[in-house]
Amino acid sequence: MVDILDAARYLVFLSYGRKKYSLTPLKLQKLLYLAQGWSYVWDNKPAFADDFCAWQYGPVNERVYEAFKKYGRSEIPEMEGRDRIADESVEETLEAIWLEYGKSTAYDLVELTHSQTPWKNAYSKGIRITNNSIQTYFQSTF
Repeated sequence: MVDILDAARYLVFLSYGRKKYSLTPLKLQKLLYLAQGWSYVWDNKPAFADDFCAWQYGPVNERVYEAFKKYGRSEIPEMEGRDRIADESVEETLEAIWLEYGKSTAYDLVELTHSQTPWKNAYSKGIRITNNSIQTYFQSTF
């Protein structure tokens, strides 16, 4: 398990690799949510302890939001990236998420997360998206 801000900075680093795709704060949020879900599928554990809010445009982690909101709809600059994280399994999960979803637009990922039970249930009830709901959904679906 890693700090979610370290995971976010590693995704920024990956976005400037060979197959560079744009990474905005909105897209970053969705990728972190997907990484959390797939971490439960692949490793049967969370990638990070933080949970997500169910906002209008999908899952949002408030700490990550505060750290990157200054970029608005713009691409997060390379200087925000970090080239390694402490947990090898989380690093591998983030790399797989970037390879699979990095080419998607932020709005493609908004639509994807809007179709998934953890966000739909939390948003309709005005509650947070718990890691337990992410785990249950991803492990039963994938």
